[in-house]
Amino acid sequence: MRSLASVMLALPFINTLTSSHAMSELLPRVEDMTIAITNQYGAPVQLSFGANAGFPRFRGDPQPTTLDDAAINTYAVPSGWAGRINVGKVDHPDNSKIEGSFYGAGNGAIDVSYVDGYFVPITCSAGGKVLSGCNIELMDRGCNAPDHVSERGSDGKPTVCSNGMRGSDWGPASEFFAPCAGAAYTFPKDDGATVAMIAETQISCCIGTSCDASPKQHRRDSLSAKANAPLLMPRNHKLHIHIHG
Repeated sequence: MRSLASVMLALPFINTLTSSHAMSELLPRVEDMTIAITNQYGAPVQLSFGANAGFPRFRGDPQPTTLDDAAINTYAVPSGWAGRINVGKVDHPDNSKIEGSFYGAGNGAIDVSYVDGYFVPITCSAGGKVLSGCNIELMDRGCNAPDHVSERGSDGKPTVCSNGMRGSDWGPASEFFAPCAGAAYTFPKDDGATVAMIAETQISCCIGTSCDASPKQHRRDSLSAKANAPLLMPRNHKLHIHIHG
C-alpha cells in the first residue's frame, strides 16, 4: 500500500495559506479508490484527466501533467466517480486511455481503451493481477486503413493511430488493434477489456512494453480467428459507464 506522502506527490501544489476545509478536499480519503500510474515507456508522457458529465472529479482536480520516465504518480477518486485518464505525448483526443468507475469498495471497474486510438501500451492491475490492457507495441505493426495516423513526432514517425472501428459497436478489431482485442477496448463493445466489481481499491497502471502482460492479449506473431471476431455479449450488457470521444 502506498504511503500518503507518495499519494500527495500527485496532488496539486497546496499553498500554505490554504484553509483546513480546502486542504481536506485535496487529500485522498480511506474510502477512495487510488490509481497509481508508473511510466516504463522510456520517455516522458502527458496525463490529462476527465470525469463523465455530472460525476465527481478526481480528488484535487488535477490538471494536465507530465509523468517523467520511471516516475510514479497516484491519483484518488471518490465514490460515484466515472471517467478517464488520457495518456500521450501531447493531449490528443485519440491517445490511449485508462477508464473506470467507482461506487465504493467492491464496486469498482477499470479498463484500458484504444477505442479512440493508440499512443502507448498500458496495462492495469489490482492485487498483483493484470486486469485490463495490453503491453504490445502496436506501432510496430503499421497504422493503415481503416485506421489512420493522426499525430507524428518531430522525426515524422507516427505517434498516434486513430481507430477506424470506433463507430462499429461490435467490431471486429482492425488488423492494427487485433493483438489487443479482448484485453484492451479495440471497438466500443469489446467488453472483455473491462473488469468490474473489483474488491481492491488500489489500482496500479503501467505504461510501456516492459509492464506485465495481460493473459487476454494475443501473441505478436500469431493471431487466432477469435482475435478478429466481435465479442458476443447480450445487447443489454452493461459493465460500467463507458463513454468515448
